Amino acid sequence: MHGKRWILVPFITAAIVVGLSWWAGSKLMAPANHVVIRPDDFNADLVSIAGTGHDIAGWWTDTHQGLPVVLLLHAVRADRATMVSRARLLQQHGFSTLLIDLQAHGETPGASITFGNRESADVVAAVTWIKHRAPNRKVGIIGCSLGGASALLAPQPLGVDAIVLESVYPRIRRAVENRVRMRLGPLAPLMTPLLLWQIHPRLHLDLSDLEPIRSISKVGAPVLIAAGSEDQHTTLDESKELFAAAVDPKALWIVPGAKHQDLLAYDRSGYETHVLRFLTDQLRGPLPASQRLGKTEVEQLVAEYLANNKPLVFGSHQGTYLCCDLGEPNLSFEAGHRLVAFGDGFVPWQANFSYSIAEDGRVVLNRTEWDGLEQLLIAHDVQDAYVYRYGSTLYLVKSTEENPDLSFDSGSLWPFKAMPKDPR
Repeated sequence: MHGKRWILVPFITAAIVVGLSWWAGSKLMAPANHVVIRPDDFNADLVSIAGTGHDIAGWWTDTHQGLPVVLLLHAVRADRATMVSRARLLQQHGFSTLLIDLQAHGETPGASITFGNRESADVVAAVTWIKHRAPNRKVGIIGCSLGGASALLAPQPLGVDAIVLESVYPRIRRAVENRVRMRLGPLAPLMTPLLLWQIHPRLHLDLSDLEPIRSISKVGAPVLIAAGSEDQHTTLDESKELFAAAVDPKALWIVPGAKHQDLLAYDRSGYETHVLRFLTDQLRGPLPASQRLGKTEVEQLVAEYLANNKPLVFGSHQGTYLCCDLGEPNLSFEAGHRLVAFGDGFVPWQANFSYSIAEDGRVVLNRTEWDGLEQLLIAHDVQDAYVYRYGSTLYLVKSTEENPDLSFDSGSLWPFKAMPKDPR
């Protein structure tokens, strides 16, 4: 009797293992739908895009008519809100953005998460929407993990002009194995096949349908692959394999110390150097270099303006006149090393004080002459600055800002832009 019981043990154990694997598969494929809250300080239009059998929820930020657009695609079990930090960075540097919830995520319905297969149809729909909403503009994609896989699993070429792939798996088999090994260690060889087996009966897909590496050579656009050196979900070897399969022009950015995480949050400086520069080069074209003027050049510039009986005036908001403003500052370089700061909004104001020019060209304000106006000038963010020449245009850039991007109007107070005539 006891012998018969022992015979049943392997069958009971097998049943438990299969049951647990089926439960785990259910959790992995279950929809991740929930309400997505837009941050109060993130200005975006709520849009609904017609997808395949469902509407795709999205946020649209059109920074400026004519600027290129970047489609932002989130990771698995995330939503469009996780891409807001990237959208903000892109907006600051002259890009419009579309953030969407992929199917079965956030506010976009879906029966199951399919690891990029059905999600790829949403990518196609989003690109099509952009081209109708913003025709004749260049389009780029940033896809994180699932988002990048979805872009690659779509029919190629997508018709975009640049693609950034962050921590994207090449093959589903290895992706599942990596994740199981992280959690179960030596049991990975046992559990991985049981999870992979479920893909066909549950999703009606073959494993070969979930291999983004098969299509990366057909995207028809420059590709940047970003990978964390310590990523155990998508290993560095896998990212290098994906890079090797891509065709030129292509680039690989390995982020030292990063795991399977938000690479912008981990290394913002590196992200700007690699991802932002890649998109700028591919979508906005080569930009003229900005030149910071030295002391002699600034002095000669001011003298030339005064010789023509007009001061050199820089206007805030890149010289844009704001109707009914509150007196945003203009800065006028006058004779005798005098600087006049003035505003002509609801509450007109003016301050006259001296300035000097440091050897490196920095315009240094004499704050000892700000008597009675110190709080006003501080409130209007009047501060030391450098004069830059960008193409044929002059800009005044606050001295604390390094490597300013002067190629577009950011809508912010600084930098100031030389005005064609004195607005007074």
